[in-house]
Amino acid sequence: MKKIVKKTFCVVLFAMVVAVQAKEHVNNKNKKPKSSLQTLAYNCASGTSTTLLEINNVRTSIMNGGDMWWDLQGAARYEIPIGSGKHSLFAGALWIGGKDDNNQLKVAAQTYRSNGDDFWPGPLDNVRLTSDGLPNSNYGKTDASICAKYDQHYVLLRSDVVEFVAWWNSDNKTIDYPDYNIPLSILNYPGNRSTDDFSNAFSGKDTLVTSAPYYNLETLAPFRDVDGDGKYNPLAGDYPEYNLDGSLNCKEDDMLFGDQTLWWVYNDAGNTHTASGSNTAIGLEIQAQAFAFSTNDEINNMTFYNYRIINRSHSALNDAWFGQFVDADLGNYKDDYVGCDVSRGLGYCYNGDEDDEGAKGYGSNPPAIGVDFFRGPLADEGDGVDNNRNGIIDEPGEQIIMSKFVYYNNNRDVTNGEPDIASDFYNYLRGVWKDGSLMTYGGDGTNTSNLACDFMFPGDTDAKFTGQTWTEQSAGNVPDDRRFVQSAGPFTLEPGAVNNITSGIVWARANQGGAWASVELMRLADDKAQKLFDVCFEVLDGPDAPDLTLQELDQELVM
Repeated sequence: MKKIVKKTFCVVLFAMVVAVQAKEHVNNKNKKPKSSLQTLAYNCASGTSTTLLEINNVRTSIMNGGDMWWDLQGAARYEIPIGSGKHSLFAGALWIGGKDDNNQLKVAAQTYRSNGDDFWPGPLDNVRLTSDGLPNSNYGKTDASICAKYDQHYVLLRSDVVEFVAWWNSDNKTIDYPDYNIPLSILNYPGNRSTDDFSNAFSGKDTLVTSAPYYNLETLAPFRDVDGDGKYNPLAGDYPEYNLDGSLNCKEDDMLFGDQTLWWVYNDAGNTHTASGSNTAIGLEIQAQAFAFSTNDEINNMTFYNYRIINRSHSALNDAWFGQFVDADLGNYKDDYVGCDVSRGLGYCYNGDEDDEGAKGYGSNPPAIGVDFFRGPLADEGDGVDNNRNGIIDEPGEQIIMSKFVYYNNNRDVTNGEPDIASDFYNYLRGVWKDGSLMTYGGDGTNTSNLACDFMFPGDTDAKFTGQTWTEQSAGNVPDDRRFVQSAGPFTLEPGAVNNITSGIVWARANQGGAWASVELMRLADDKAQKLFDVCFEVLDGPDAPDLTLQELDQELVM
């Protein structure tokens, strides 16, 4: 009897601990049986790699399964200031959705691993045609062995690459660099796709392509091809492609950024979509990097993210939307507000009262944190829309900035709560509630008698409602656990199309004036982040220290 009581007590205690730690599991029902979803033959396992980005005043965990900023056990891992034990974000991921030519909905959207996976490590087959000019039926496929091989992050320091280039260009290597060894980060960098990956995985599986190469030497991670042979080889002087000589344009060229850079690659085709419940994969390969700079100004409190998204399928994705999902737990997660700045393309979280209480809270004058959508997908030519809101319609190469801002609550059973099925995710990307009703201006955005809107809680920044202000304070909302989605669309993602998405996290804390004063300070930090993006993240170095010489005179030294 004592053993039974003891076991029962342990089970109850364990359940209580899980409930306290894993707050994201509230109302997390078993969403969908796997038997109702398409089974994929590739059988890739979920990504396991977790790596720290920690070169400045932020220490955060980056995973390679489409998510970031937490530890997979239910704890926040976006610590700022570093060493404080205080965290400002809990989780984030890309959401992508659209329809194929048969009007079938396809979604890839990660939230928390407890809800399932939509993304897996590794690239996809990139050969679209056989040697006979026929469609390669292996295009866009992967294999469990390939996913496992790329279940990692490639971590680089710009300073290591600068030193490598100086060493390579030295005419007296043994004298100038007597103890130099090429860092493993440079030697193991995945500049090219492996020619063996897909030829081994698909050999004999497709009679269409028996005479064609299964995988070409297309660049995977960007590198400077010093000897011009198309193959990444550091022993021939090749190196990871930072813009060291200023010859690259970040709007056109694939390149690395930051003082510390985490590079990884993942896809949505490796297995069944159990997070969104989408029955069919889109066929996306996403080459990602997280990066940060070590500075002595506001940039020291920022992290940045770049996604090179490639449609590795033979079909277009129509009415497509890209979105950034954010669960912004600012210290104590139960007293938060969210909002957006339309003109800046900025979504943000701030404290709903003047004291962020509790052991995890920031205390008085709590900070604010924002996510800026610097660069969105390419707009369709001739769509007749001013997608970047600069007053010019249908400009060449126009990119879509933040088109919608949606918030939702940690409650699965309401129309503005947790998404459950693929259409829920897609509706949020389109700025529509789960039941298909439009967002409306004012209150909590669900009053159907109000005017439709695109942006929740924009303050006074929504030009459609000039002279009006709408915030969570003005709506009289009770502070709570919030999530939000910033999205850009609609557009058409053609087969083989490449889109670059860039976002940044900005953070600020005012010394006085309360929670809203931190929001205003955070906006100023975001302006600096925008300027940094506009110059391709080229952080200017300060002046060099002066050369110092000493002249010894009678009873004095002249410097």
